[in-house]
Amino acid sequence: MNGSVPIPKACACLVDRRGRLLVFDHPEDGGMQLPKGTVEPGEAPEDAVRRELLEESGIWFDGPLVPLGTLDRDCEAGVEGNVHRHAQLWHLYAMHAEQELPETFVHVASGSPEEEGLMFSFRWLSSDDPVDGFALPYQAAIARLRAHLASPTLARTQQNQSA
Repeated sequence: MNGSVPIPKACACLVDRRGRLLVFDHPEDGGMQLPKGTVEPGEAPEDAVRRELLEESGIWFDGPLVPLGTLDRDCEAGVEGNVHRHAQLWHLYAMHAEQELPETFVHVASGSPEEEGLMFSFRWLSSDDPVDGFALPYQAAIARLRAHLASPTLARTQQNQSA
């Protein structure tokens, strides 16, 4: 965006044992989202993604993170509570949950002044579920995660762990 420094974001792609992705309905942004938020000054993206998942879903994840790369986003004014148009750089991480999690749940967000107290309704997105209810950057993040989950290397690793 015209030489401006992008705002760093961390996006959590939490996947359950069945390969489903944790998503939520944002009551003020009119669509489905993934847990994501700003990387604070001095904070590593790896720490931010864990913090954002906890603040937005109430789930603490201390397992290994799988970097899925970055995603550039030109965020329009008025989108996701943003007043001004700006560039964002999303750091995407796959997180493979080991614990059993509910099929659906509601969590009251914390940590962000814009989202403090909002109720987020969570559910799981299967690998063959459509993504048309998501904004384009979320669709790109989901496509990247789905490519990761379909990789032969990941399948071999999962087979070796279950043997």
